Amino acid sequence: MRGRLRLLALIAVSTVLAACGTSAPPQAAEGHRVDNCGRTQVFAEPPQRVVSLNQHATEILVALGLGDRLVGTAYPDDTQPPESVAAEFDRVPQLAEKYPSVETILEAEPDLVVGGYSSAFRESDGRGRESLEDMGIATLLLSESCVEGAATSGMELLLSDITMFGEVLGLREAARELNADIANRVRAVEERLRDKAPVDVFVYDSGENAPMTLGGRGVGADVLQRAGARNIFADVDETFADVSWEEAAARQPEAVILLDYLGAPVDPKRDFLRGHPLMSGTPAVRDGRFHRMQLVELTEGIRFPDAVEDLAEALHGV
Repeated sequence: MRGRLRLLALIAVSTVLAACGTSAPPQAAEGHRVDNCGRTQVFAEPPQRVVSLNQHATEILVALGLGDRLVGTAYPDDTQPPESVAAEFDRVPQLAEKYPSVETILEAEPDLVVGGYSSAFRESDGRGRESLEDMGIATLLLSESCVEGAATSGMELLLSDITMFGEVLGLREAARELNADIANRVRAVEERLRDKAPVDVFVYDSGENAPMTLGGRGVGADVLQRAGARNIFADVDETFADVSWEEAAARQPEAVILLDYLGAPVDPKRDFLRGHPLMSGTPAVRDGRFHRMQLVELTEGIRFPDAVEDLAEALHGV
């Protein structure tokens, strides 16, 4: 009953604010200021009730030890979170299989909503950042969804966002420890690969008429580079993009990475490539050199060092 009453009150406040053409700040005028993806948030004190949309964002918050303050998540990509966070992750209430309605979000009574992808805050669905902030709810978005160009590496984005969450949530020491672990593990892999020549790889996400693949931007591109892979579509200035089978085959990949996520298992993708008139003749498919990766491993999150380690082992045996 308390949640329903608050929901009705928040909707009423939002209607009044929209009619008056004004916006209420998400927090008090003084406090910790964060400039995030084009929006400024001010936190008078650490948020106590956080809803996190998208699995990779939720895993970061769990790894930081947010605990019972994480009151809801949504849109899982994988049924098996990393072992280090699995127990705590499973305790977080799942609000929806995909994105929840704004009414469902409000029933969780959050003072902060975190998005992993920009689609988490789609205005047409009523979850826009401005709309939520008008109702007194702060918002934060992982930086991969809004960074321009490729000047900042994926790992740098990840470490910066972990620092931001540590400061906002009052978990600075946990953020420092998590960042140090990620950086140290990745540096160790890079040292082992020092004398190894990179392997040309094609990342196959989905699509039969035209393949969706990983481009040269974002965290996934950085995972590949640090693991000793050379993405054959690194020249595409997007995070993910549709390309052509003719171009994919012409670039002669030596290995194929098959992306696995809920609703898109890898076995049909492997079979499709083996039967494809162009791809079947590439070194990767001809030699059966396939490597399975979870989509969430190539997005901004705590699986970054796991992904680098596993891919380096698959491609180079180190």
